[in-house]
Amino acid sequence: MREFRKKQARLKKIMNVLVIVTAVYLFAYIGVEPMLAKALPDWAVLIFGYLCDALVIGSLVVLFVYYSKYSKSDKYLKSIEDELSDIGYYYTAREERVIPAYYTAVKEDLLNNSFAINEDVVINELEFDCVAMKRNEFFYTVTLEETDKNDVLAYLDSVIYDITVNNLKRRGSGVLLFITDSAKDDAVALSKMITAMGKKEQIKVALAIVELSTGRCYFLGNTPTKCQQMIANFAMNCDTPIKDKFKGEERLPFQDDLEEHMKEFNIKDFRNGTFYAH
Repeated sequence: MREFRKKQARLKKIMNVLVIVTAVYLFAYIGVEPMLAKALPDWAVLIFGYLCDALVIGSLVVLFVYYSKYSKSDKYLKSIEDELSDIGYYYTAREERVIPAYYTAVKEDLLNNSFAINEDVVINELEFDCVAMKRNEFFYTVTLEETDKNDVLAYLDSVIYDITVNNLKRRGSGVLLFITDSAKDDAVALSKMITAMGKKEQIKVALAIVELSTGRCYFLGNTPTKCQQMIANFAMNCDTPIKDKFKGEERLPFQDDLEEHMKEFNIKDFRNGTFYAH
């Protein structure tokens, strides 16, 4: 991924320089062209015109190459870079350390912030303790004694289905919160993943796992978004930006594994849909 990003940066620099040079030349040429026609022979004027055409065509070619090769992967790679640069975990500000009490505290804060609450909701045969909605904000809560990767993926699929099919939403920010006594490593490895939908990523769903045995909250916390704010406010009961006292100091093993895996990234597999980060 780093080599891919280096190539992208080089081509972007070339593109920016070429576009600026072309723009300056065009403005200058348009201004002096009548004087050139009077002062120079026709063949010299033609050379200036051909140079103008060459710069425009060259700029268009470089723009096409850059955006066809790099634009679709840019947001994807940026999301991975956010996962890698984030700290491993955060500490919840809530004092409750048993699942029922913690869940009740989250639910009451959602109610106090004008969310419409539905409890014990079944979506695709999976039971959610709470589904909270307010305009284009969605907050799904699940309580499990133990949470693993399969739980995260299954509940996430149900959340996406509920937002897009059952509620016909086309934009908004959602959070899937797991309140658990123990989070398995494979579940934690998915905690910083953001699921985006729509051509312009109008819908985003973030994951958060609160592990009560350690007081940790696993989620992507270094990107200031509505999802981050909702997790901080309701899952952790703190404000944004998140204060240092709620930040862990460790980088977790799954981040090292992800960084190693991303060395295999290539644009061909990405375009074919055969490259998966998680």
